[in-house]
Amino acid sequence: MNAIIFDAMGTFKLNSIIRKAHFKKQGEYRVTEILALMIILPLLLLNSVNSFYKSEFRKVTQMKKDAIDRLKNHAMMPWRDILYGVAKRFQTLTNPEKVVADTSAFIIDDTTDARVGRRIENVSYIFDHVVGKTRLGFKDPVLGYFDGKSFIPLDFSIHSEKGLRGKPRIVQYKKPGVPGSPGNTRRQECTVDKITQAMTMIKRAVKHGFRAKYVLTDSGFRSKGFIQTVRQIKSQALHVVCGVRKDKRQYTYQGKKMDVKALHAMVKKKEGNAKRCRKLNTRYFEVVEQ
Repeated sequence: MNAIIFDAMGTFKLNSIIRKAHFKKQGEYRVTEILALMIILPLLLLNSVNSFYKSEFRKVTQMKKDAIDRLKNHAMMPWRDILYGVAKRFQTLTNPEKVVADTSAFIIDDTTDARVGRRIENVSYIFDHVVGKTRLGFKDPVLGYFDGKSFIPLDFSIHSEKGLRGKPRIVQYKKPGVPGSPGNTRRQECTVDKITQAMTMIKRAVKHGFRAKYVLTDSGFRSKGFIQTVRQIKSQALHVVCGVRKDKRQYTYQGKKMDVKALHAMVKKKEGNAKRCRKLNTRYFEVVEQ
């Protein structure tokens, strides 16, 4: 398994990516050696470094847990640059001419990053829609890129929401940051709202040379400001496909303002029965607003 991982890392030129990210070797082991071990963990169905060192698999390496923890917690470790380096290398290998497929899209979604223990900087209570209750942890907006054939992870950020009960955020655990470091940038992003951060991530992806026809997201990111910002990128090259909530927000159709329920009723009256897509098992109306 190690041979397969190191072969893949060689194909992606991970050593070169790390050098370009200006991260120097820390401690006894090379960064690529530590990353190789971290990449193996999910292949062994292990969800943490701690679970690895409690399992029989710990015998495959002489590396101590502290070596991995130091790398994970290092403020200067440029995780975002490394992820972009891998994504761009994948694109070079699979689409060297950078052809923009008609179905290509930037995909934005957020996921719950549940944590245990209050001694975590900026940890907060968040609502997890999957389980339908509030949990301790973070909300992580994630940006992916679909090139027409493959899905490539590009970017992510970590966000806090409500403060801890009985313990205002101002007195929560906090450690000094390193000005200008990637870790300090993550810390500053933590308090930015997820819609603003999503727009920043899309702009960053375009700056790194990724091109798409659409931005696909759910109703959680849908807002007038978000749509306007996306449409202004690259001379309106991107279109937004998103879910909408059945709330009181108004939409303009044929010069009239109405909510989603009224819009659906009017379209149904004008267009008749909804069209059906057997492949996606859904029904839809298609309208063009000039």
